[in-house]
Amino acid sequence: MGKSSKKSGKQSKKQVQKQIQATIKEANAHSQNPLDSLPSTFLNIPLSPQSTTRLAVTNNEDAIANNNGNNNTTDNNVATIQYITSPLPSNMLEQCLELFEINMGEMYKQSKWGLDMEAKRNELEHKDARFLVVLSSDTSVESSELVSAEEDQTEQQVLGFAHFRYEPDDDDHPKIPTTYLYELQVHPTVQGHGVGKKLMTLIELISLKLQIKKILLTVFHMNKGAMSFYKRNKYDIDECSPSNFEGGEDCDYEILSKELVK
Repeated sequence: MGKSSKKSGKQSKKQVQKQIQATIKEANAHSQNPLDSLPSTFLNIPLSPQSTTRLAVTNNEDAIANNNGNNNTTDNNVATIQYITSPLPSNMLEQCLELFEINMGEMYKQSKWGLDMEAKRNELEHKDARFLVVLSSDTSVESSELVSAEEDQTEQQVLGFAHFRYEPDDDDHPKIPTTYLYELQVHPTVQGHGVGKKLMTLIELISLKLQIKKILLTVFHMNKGAMSFYKRNKYDIDECSPSNFEGGEDCDYEILSKELVK
């Protein structure tokens, strides 16, 4: 390769990096709620009376007794989804951390990473963190509102959440901007109602709206349910996943991805 072609190659890589940085910067600076253009019904998730009863019992062992045996703990068994930019309201942050530990605590303890709740807290408090939070309908604000830390969210119950950020696909040799899914957690009492599927669909729609065309995420091998869920939703092992490299078979996780536009 001659000097001129080497020079053009370097310029091309720099241009790509600048484009990636520009896309991510614009995505992080995007102030409008990306859910505003969606019908409010799309942001609602019907729940069965049994699931809300189980949730009430989880939070209060006397719920059934106080409810005189009535399984319909709420007149409107519908959860709503809200988009929230960092920082999460403090009460909501604590609920997300608690839900993470309920779902993932034992798996992290068994993994090579170990369970570090302080590190997870720092992760959720990152300035570029973006969230979709599933809230019990009885106390939620209008779904079109962009929730900020100043608003009083103390009575809202978190039934699930997704934490994601806009990042390059590789720190050293970036090729494209991506949405990296850090967490997708659904409360055990409301699993099976399409909550995870709805959250993933919204993340994909938001990404496309911001000109980001690839989703990345990490999943433990031992998390068979999650692995099966992502596979059903067309997520495959990414080229950067440890299993594609020598010695990677010893890793206890895979990196999965989905190209939204090919």
